[in-house]
Amino acid sequence: MLTIKEVYNNIYKKLLIQKFLSPQVDTEVIICKSLNLTKTHIYTYPQEVVSKKQSELINKNLSHRLKYKPIAYIFNEKEFFGLNFYVDENVLIPRPETEILVEETIKLINKNKLKSFVDVGTGSGNIVISIVKNLSFDIISYATDISSKVLKVAKINAKIHNVFNKINFILTDKLKYFIEKNIKLDLIVSNPPYVSEEEYKSLQKEIYYEPKRALVVKKGIEFYEYFVTYGRKVLNEKGYLILEINSNLVREICDLFKKFGYKIIKIINDYQNLPRVVVVRI
Repeated sequence: MLTIKEVYNNIYKKLLIQKFLSPQVDTEVIICKSLNLTKTHIYTYPQEVVSKKQSELINKNLSHRLKYKPIAYIFNEKEFFGLNFYVDENVLIPRPETEILVEETIKLINKNKLKSFVDVGTGSGNIVISIVKNLSFDIISYATDISSKVLKVAKINAKIHNVFNKINFILTDKLKYFIEKNIKLDLIVSNPPYVSEEEYKSLQKEIYYEPKRALVVKKGIEFYEYFVTYGRKVLNEKGYLILEINSNLVREICDLFKKFGYKIIKIINDYQNLPRVVVVRI
């Protein structure tokens, strides 16, 4: 039987050989999650023996990682906005830059005392749940997705975070439900698919485990064209759209909204100083 230190070194070397971007972090997570230990524990007790059964579980999880399966899918968990979310291969893995979208949405709702919003293409529910959890007042909130499997994941997370009764989950394509029901809202928030087919070809291997429909559209701009056309049918007078964007398409997206009479309120950069979120108003 091996010690934690020996297991650590074995994992680290294998990840290093395959040139993973964060071999140390991945090694720590695989050991900690597999053995239900803290990071402090594995460094404090490196000589602790790992049982045969534990080794088998570690090796199983490592084998998934060596095939470039994302850590979040291996352990069905991803932290976002200080909360832990259940994720599986039906939903996109929440990204740190999307926290900027959530932060700006909370500010916008608080500042303008907005009363209703929808998260279009909710995925794991990370956006809508994080917003609702961090508001000091109740708001009418909706979360839409075209996939019942995706909505099932979002509902699991809403229950985990005790906001299931505060969110209306709607199985629909984008804004179709609201247009048909003539429901008006103060705000539309979305992290839509914005990777072009061309860009998709050159992304890192882990990406190909994620649902392509949640990431990719032909040109990268199709969802923004949809929001420009149908946003007015759903938004109240002076309603807002706040959207995550492809930094390579920021000019085209802004020109599109201006062309259709929307006012660009704000563009927020991400942690790499690239344009990541746009706020527009009717």
